[in-house]
Amino acid sequence: MLRLRVKQAMADAVAIGRVWRYRAGAYAPSGRVVPSGERPAEQSRFDAAVAAAEGELEKLAAANEIFAAHLELAADPMLMENVAEKIAEGMTAADAVHAASGELAALFAQIDDEYLRARADDVRDVCRRILRQLVPSETDPFAAIPDGSILAADELAPSDTARIDFSRVRGVVTRCGSATSHLAILARNRNLPAVVGLGDDFDRLDDGTIVVLDGSAGELLIAPDEHTAAEYRRRMEEAEARSAAADAYASQPVTTRDGRVLAVLANAGSVDEVERAIRSGADGIGLFRSEFLYMQRQDGFPDEQVQTAAYARAAELCGGRPLVIRTLDIGGDKSLPYYRFPEEENPFLGWRAIRVSLELRDMFRTQLRAILRASARGGVRVMFPMIVSLAELRDALALLEECKEELRRQEVPFDDRIPVGVMIETPAAVFMADELAAEVDFFSIGTNDLTQYVLAVDRGNRRIAAMYDTLHPAVVRAMRLTVDAAHRHGCEVGICGEFAGCAAHAELLVGLGFDELSVAPPSVPAVKERIRGLETPQAELMARRAVEAATASEVHELIGVG
Repeated sequence: MLRLRVKQAMADAVAIGRVWRYRAGAYAPSGRVVPSGERPAEQSRFDAAVAAAEGELEKLAAANEIFAAHLELAADPMLMENVAEKIAEGMTAADAVHAASGELAALFAQIDDEYLRARADDVRDVCRRILRQLVPSETDPFAAIPDGSILAADELAPSDTARIDFSRVRGVVTRCGSATSHLAILARNRNLPAVVGLGDDFDRLDDGTIVVLDGSAGELLIAPDEHTAAEYRRRMEEAEARSAAADAYASQPVTTRDGRVLAVLANAGSVDEVERAIRSGADGIGLFRSEFLYMQRQDGFPDEQVQTAAYARAAELCGGRPLVIRTLDIGGDKSLPYYRFPEEENPFLGWRAIRVSLELRDMFRTQLRAILRASARGGVRVMFPMIVSLAELRDALALLEECKEELRRQEVPFDDRIPVGVMIETPAAVFMADELAAEVDFFSIGTNDLTQYVLAVDRGNRRIAAMYDTLHPAVVRAMRLTVDAAHRHGCEVGICGEFAGCAAHAELLVGLGFDELSVAPPSVPAVKERIRGLETPQAELMARRAVEAATASEVHELIGVG
């Protein structure tokens, strides 16, 4: 038996099964020279393949922002022109796509900026999708996955995960990837144990080998002996029983053993996800990612009617429970198919989120009016992302007041006292927390970005992925400073980053003083169950020790997370 400690284990769960290795097939260029008279037909084949690929991506984009970015790339003029030139020179459509994919991916891979380098993977994935339209495979490679498998792959692109029947998969292991990759987020949303970015140790996995993935301990066991395998099977059965018990009480209010009341809400990116979250027992929606409404469209920003309808429906589903709508958080790693953002050396430190909204004021005004109109259904709150100064906040608040006055004049109903909050996701916001808290009703800490900015670690950079750690004492201290500042001003404070969805982190977050946690919908029952077993004094003692810790490993050991 080989036991590996891993840095990037996803989902607080255990899985055991046999390895099924996915090996992506490579396209073999035909090398055929197309006669000049047939080249227009090849161009037409390519155009049809792109249209079919875009049709697939439009459906997928409704559920995942990754595919919205791919949809934009599928119609990129650089790709279109490159392929057209090659077809005009005599290549088949498939050979032209294959060649263009390699050239453009190589071009992106040479760029110094890490974000733009990562676009090379997107180019290859989009071109593979177009190639599948031109050269359809007779069989779907993922159709052969046996039930109960541990899926192992060098990497899994979004287009791959869209084809996988995850009901057959107990866990996933990849050679490449990071804690914030598409696959990692998918695994957490499904509570699917996964190890991403295993590196060279991936070569130790052979087809048919029994392995154990222990997401809670951060371990991968290869070829465990029968005694060890039996012990993990017993643990899985106990976990399933606990999960069933947690599901039964998921919709009930949450209090610690000593009577402290907390709220466990859910993150959502669409009306459908809101519905699933409420069914899972969420106490409301702590983060509604409004950018998905923008990313799904092809012909421009969604108008006021479209947005009002979506927000109002989400509010109805919440039934008076909180619905925190984050205003457009675009830029960084998120783009729009109909709006070209300027090229930036570092998009994560560039024109994004509230900075975009405050410049595109007509667009921002439309969104604020839609949110206000939906607030008439009850429970709606508005939250501004990426705030780093009082000037930004006051500018946004002034525009909100202008929208309120417009609606009053038009006699359109809305909640005149709609709660307003800000995302705390930069060191600037942490250090300005006292001033910000004096002007808003609530905070929500976005740990994904906060960790990235506090540690100066690009969360998408594979080389330094292991350094991205929300349990680093600097990040823990930033959370403590924020919570304390909020409470000094009677301001509620929640957390909506991926970090909150791990039940093992609940004691630390309760001890730090958070009023609410917003998590992926599948995590709601387990997080609620964990909180019900906590005593506030013990949690506060753990939090004090975590704040005083000198290293991330000390904090990991303190809360029992590998």
